[in-house]
Amino acid sequence: MRIAAVSYDSQATLAAFAQKHAIQFPLLSDKNSETIRRFGIFNFNMAPELRSYGVPHPVEYLVSPDRTVVRKYFVPNYQHRVTGSAVALREFGAVDDGSPAVTLESGALAVRIGFPSAKAFAGQEVAFFVRFALQPGWHIYGSSVSHPYTGTSITFEGAEVVSQRFELPAPEILNLPSLGETLPVHNGSFQGIGAVLLKHPLPEEKLVLRGKLNFQQCSDLVCEAPQTLSFELPLTLERFVVSERDLARSSPPPVAPGTAR
Repeated sequence: MRIAAVSYDSQATLAAFAQKHAIQFPLLSDKNSETIRRFGIFNFNMAPELRSYGVPHPVEYLVSPDRTVVRKYFVPNYQHRVTGSAVALREFGAVDDGSPAVTLESGALAVRIGFPSAKAFAGQEVAFFVRFALQPGWHIYGSSVSHPYTGTSITFEGAEVVSQRFELPAPEILNLPSLGETLPVHNGSFQGIGAVLLKHPLPEEKLVLRGKLNFQQCSDLVCEAPQTLSFELPLTLERFVVSERDLARSSPPPVAPGTAR
């Protein structure tokens, strides 16, 4: 996977920025924001007299070798960015060696929860994976199941978390004649992927995110009581890279000024 960033800044500004912060991927100067306008991401909230006029709305594009836009990752503002590791996890299943993860076990269920990378910035949307393994003959309920059953969910807690989401693969619809119901279930081995949006600003330090896994496991013969398992995952928060123009508009991106990737 190759990365390039498009900015409304001049070539000289981008060259100095790349040298100062040792940026290895290309920073492309979009004179008069012509490409930004063609992509429909020009930020018209910036008045022409402002230094930040010409900046795009923040977005990351995943483009295939045949130039097809496969995915668009939009974020609310320049303080919130999708991590590269989140894109690599969602699109390619990639996880860095030594990334933080924890294993939880209960009865017939084993779960591996982790981040694809050990590092992030405040304000970034950090992805996480949840890998489930159930013994044969057992299942857990899907997230959409209703009371009195307990669906499978992951919840991160703490003031550092602005928002979060979690997605499981499509469940199997299980017919239970003895109950007169059909219910969404998961069995065997499968993976869910989620994301946590971190607050901005946060101190540059090691952050421990605490979470809970909720589920209910059943077999053809028995249905156990709902369970909640707590866990902790560490992240190292790195320093923002901030340009002069970012300071002027008080919305610093972590990579490059006025960037759409």
